[in-house]
Amino acid sequence: MSDQDQNLKTDVALIQKDIKQIERFFSKFDTALETMADMSQKVAVQGEILKNTVEKLEDLDERMSEHRQEDIARANSISSRLEEYRSSSRDDHARLAAESAQNRALRNKEIMDELHKMNGSLEKKLTILDDRIKILEQWKWYIMGLGAVVVFVLANIPWSNII
Repeated sequence: MSDQDQNLKTDVALIQKDIKQIERFFSKFDTALETMADMSQKVAVQGEILKNTVEKLEDLDERMSEHRQEDIARANSISSRLEEYRSSSRDDHARLAAESAQNRALRNKEIMDELHKMNGSLEKKLTILDDRIKILEQWKWYIMGLGAVVVFVLANIPWSNII
C-alpha cells in the first residue's frame, strides 16, 4: 500500500496543483470580464459621443452651405466694386505718371543746372588753392635754400673766431 499511498499522494498533489491553476485561470478570466465590461461601457459612451458629433457635423454642414452661398454673393459684389476701382485707378495712375514725368524732368534740369554752377565754383576754388600751394612750395624751397646757405656758412667759419 505504500506505493498506492505514494501514488495517491502524488495524484492529490497534482490535483491540487491543477485546482490552483484553474483558480488562477478563473481569476484572470474574471479580471478579463471586468475589463471587457468597462470597455463595453466606454464603447457605449463613445457611441453616444459619436452620434452627437455626427449630428453636430450635419448641422455645421448645413450652416456652411448657407454661409457659402452668402459668401459667393458677397464675392460677386466685391468683385464688381473692385473692377470699378481698378478702372478708376488705372486712369488715375496714367494721369499721375504723366505729371510725375514732367516734375522729374523739371527737377532733373534744375539739379543739372545747380551741378554745373557748383562745378564752376569748385574749379575756381581749386585753381585758387593750387596757386596758393605753388606759392607755399616756392617759399618752402626758398627757406630751405636759405637754411642750407646758413648751415654752409656756419660750417665753414672756424669756431675759434666766434668764441
